[in-house]
Amino acid sequence: MLAVLQTALAAQAPTGGLVPALTGYVWTWKSAQSDTQVIFEPDGTLITKEKKTSQWKVMDASTLRITFPSQKTIDLVFSPDYSRFTQKNPVGVPTTGAKAQARLAAAKAPSPTPPPAAASVKTTSHPDDMALGPNWLPHNVHARKVLLNSLEFYSQAVVGKDPSVPAAIPGTIWGPVTWRMPLDEALKKLPAGARKQREFPMLNLAFPQGSLKVMMMAMDGNLAFEDGCNRFKYISFICDLENRIIGIQLMDPSPKSVDWAAPGPDGVREPYYNFIEDHYNASTTQCVPYQIRDAGKGVKLIKTILFNQPGIYPPHAPGSCPGTVALNTFVRRPYRENVHWYLTAPLAKRLLEIVKAIRDQGLDDQ
Repeated sequence: MLAVLQTALAAQAPTGGLVPALTGYVWTWKSAQSDTQVIFEPDGTLITKEKKTSQWKVMDASTLRITFPSQKTIDLVFSPDYSRFTQKNPVGVPTTGAKAQARLAAAKAPSPTPPPAAASVKTTSHPDDMALGPNWLPHNVHARKVLLNSLEFYSQAVVGKDPSVPAAIPGTIWGPVTWRMPLDEALKKLPAGARKQREFPMLNLAFPQGSLKVMMMAMDGNLAFEDGCNRFKYISFICDLENRIIGIQLMDPSPKSVDWAAPGPDGVREPYYNFIEDHYNASTTQCVPYQIRDAGKGVKLIKTILFNQPGIYPPHAPGSCPGTVALNTFVRRPYRENVHWYLTAPLAKRLLEIVKAIRDQGLDDQ
């Protein structure tokens, strides 16, 4: 109640122009550790991927103070029109940001409205059968060149380089989960022991804006989601506005072992290895090997890992299953994160359109 009153009073003070700008829009957030989007809630909470941990407080007509969970604080100074901000007195790379779009478009994906019983017409109105928001193609959104380059590389591996070729509509995405299966149905098909980890809007700068959300499920203890002789702690369902699944990612944050389809990795593709959670390699002592394999009509499996031995790989050793190999590194725990991303052709087409739009606007930053 105190936080709400504080915000209400701030809106009536000379800082009133700042607060509506904060709470009425989704903002980009670019720092040395993160390149994403954030939401400033009216109660003084800063949301990133639905984690309500950091707090914000208006200091004066153009300055905002952010307090992180560690109690570290930074001050952000806004431009006169409240469209951009930059960190005050930074140590190292400054945190910067800008308005991305109106809050209504991306704050929360609306729940689907069931059609009348007599209706037989599909409610989807977007090409390739995905239900996306009307302003899904981002405008005035800055994205890192390395992010766009990586998404372009993997998306072209799924749909090719000719933008005029229609995307193949998938059948099965992964295991028992089919293209645009309702989320509730997919959750029922998970093995016993699966629990909800978290749910959040997709805020990656190079994904359809205000259109996608992620439901992450987890396994505890010795339980795991199995895929291609690998064990994963988390599975994330990427859903459109109708709560239908258009992509899947499995992830293990600290795998004991990793199996690759023979003959092994296709190469190294820096720096991104987890696009759903914006994870990328920022170390010179690690690298990101990758592998791309067919996973059915209109779907490819993109396997990436964060590996603690950069450069040339040691010889491969047999994996734990027939037809697989592992990197024989002779070091303890060489793997830092193992990711299987099932990228569908319709989503890959949209990603390529976004890459082109951001580049055409000159908004691809270093």
